[in-house]
Amino acid sequence: MLNIDCVTVGPFQVNSYLVTCTETMKGIYIDPGSDINEVLKIAEKKQISIEKIIGTHAHIDHAEGVYKVKKTINVPYWLHEKELKNLESMPEIANGYGLPIPEVPEVDNFLIPNQNIKVGNLDFKILLTDGHSPGNITLYTLDKQTNKNHAIVGDSLFAGSIGRTDLPGGNLPTLLESIRSRLFTLPPDTIIYPGHGPSTTIEIETNNNPFLN
Repeated sequence: MLNIDCVTVGPFQVNSYLVTCTETMKGIYIDPGSDINEVLKIAEKKQISIEKIIGTHAHIDHAEGVYKVKKTINVPYWLHEKELKNLESMPEIANGYGLPIPEVPEVDNFLIPNQNIKVGNLDFKILLTDGHSPGNITLYTLDKQTNKNHAIVGDSLFAGSIGRTDLPGGNLPTLLESIRSRLFTLPPDTIIYPGHGPSTTIEIETNNNPFLN
């Protein structure tokens, strides 16, 4: 069975996710923000073994805590190859915002669209949902025990909104096409876990999102 803990951290209020297979208690840490302590405390309390860090993309709010997590628990970092430029630009971006300069982590493995990545007994399909950034990915799975669909979408789609496209590498037509062809084709009951703000569903966004209707 799938369990998802969401912890919202930092000045950008980014959603970091701890995704766990409750049968094996193996997990992944998605998008470590500036404060990693709460997620690591949840993992310790629940005795979750974090096996991977996964970046939906590498804008600073979604990646500034990666180096600290790797240093603390020594697990590999997975990212789409097209996000390397965003990752390497974090110190410059942080300086521009007047934020502490984060260390740039090493990427251990690349996320390849249409392949699967395992979390214990769970399989997540990797979908490229670009447009907000060149390598923004979505992790999608069907929890066979509960028959519920789940998608962790980064900053591609939000409740009632979409990702901004005015940052380097952003492209509005690409983003709209990604959402329509790769997210809106998922089952309507799919729960959407965005990089910021509350969860939603494909059905709600298909029917009501003003940027797509």
